[in-house]
Amino acid sequence: MKITLSFLPLFLFVINISAQTVGQRVKTKTVQRAENKTDRTIDKGLGKAEEALDNLFKKKDKKTTKAEPVASSSTSGSNNPKETSTRNTNVTNGTQLNSFSDFEPGNNLLFFDDFKQDAMADFPAKWNTTGSGKVVTLDGIEGRWLDIVHNSIVHPLLDKPLPENCTIEFDLFLQTQGEMITPFIQFGLTSVKDIMREDLGYKEKFFVSLNRYNEKDGRLIEYGIKEQVVGNKSEFPLLDYTNKVLHVSMSINKTRLRLYLDKTKLIDLPRALLPEMRNNFYLANMYMIPASEVGVLVSNIRIASSEVDARSLLIKQLMEEGKAVTSDILFDVNSDIIKKESFAIINQFGEAMKNNNSLNIKITGHTDGDGTASSNVELSRNRSASVKRYLISNYSIEAARIQTDGKGASMPVSENNSAAGKAKNRRVEFTKL
Repeated sequence: MKITLSFLPLFLFVINISAQTVGQRVKTKTVQRAENKTDRTIDKGLGKAEEALDNLFKKKDKKTTKAEPVASSSTSGSNNPKETSTRNTNVTNGTQLNSFSDFEPGNNLLFFDDFKQDAMADFPAKWNTTGSGKVVTLDGIEGRWLDIVHNSIVHPLLDKPLPENCTIEFDLFLQTQGEMITPFIQFGLTSVKDIMREDLGYKEKFFVSLNRYNEKDGRLIEYGIKEQVVGNKSEFPLLDYTNKVLHVSMSINKTRLRLYLDKTKLIDLPRALLPEMRNNFYLANMYMIPASEVGVLVSNIRIASSEVDARSLLIKQLMEEGKAVTSDILFDVNSDIIKKESFAIINQFGEAMKNNNSLNIKITGHTDGDGTASSNVELSRNRSASVKRYLISNYSIEAARIQTDGKGASMPVSENNSAAGKAKNRRVEFTKL
């Protein structure tokens, strides 16, 4: 009896705090974030109470143990690169999430920024903001990043609204630093053309929010219209991407919006968008209490039109005009290793050659102006050879039907002093022989 009474104040303390917490959790998302540190304190109190109960009532058989649940994920793509849809399996807390990536990047580049043209610690020249941000580098992570500070919205400077059919891609680095408060990330489409002169909160918009991504039981992905949340996703393993790069892709087809995280299609809404929402794309480190202590880190933002299917257009151009050029066959940096997202484009040439035995082609690689002339020529030749090997391996095309060449940076189609220009110069040319 004395043992039981000695723990009674602790039980009452835990019950009292738990009751308060239930009431607090009906508040808005901002207030929820303010309670994070309180929640951690409560968890410790609950843990002590549970430990006390276990010590009082546990069985004497010490050989019986209870394993802690472990969250894990696998995002490996399909083993068959011919598939235009790539299957991915994510596993989190024992729940298996299967999906197929049918994302196709737009073929006509409208905007690209990797911040290489901006000075370190400056806000990038091709963007606007309501707050602040700066260009930074990350230890052990390639490239430059825009660090968006708390209570700041940013958007690219676009000449005109987005077309009815387009794609938006960018990289997010989900940063954590010990116990520091992580940001409330939001991105989406808005009718606001200039966030310095219009209030985002009162205009038409579609948003996606990533919240508490470093908390096992708190991570949440929400989406909605204006300020109203209309749905959420909790099955995606955000925790597995902390201090890693998460690639985000959005496909817009008139009123339809599809969202992909990594290669997992997470949202597919056929009637989500209004025409005015395509006025702009935005990213934000949203206001909350207490303020986030680490920034929202983004890079490699690519916006492209997909008014005409890139693959069909390329084959049509090859057959009718004798030549087709694309900047959407991508390789690892300074490497001839083809990125998986490029397989769908190359597959079209494989199918065309397989279905037409008289079709012979020449593949010519081109690079941007970075590096020496000789190294660029060698790299471009190696890349065209990699495309040839891919076609031979996956479509059993006779090697004699494919010639290869590389021109390096000797034949640019755009300037080499901007990220967008360099992206256009890194291209693969197919010529009908």
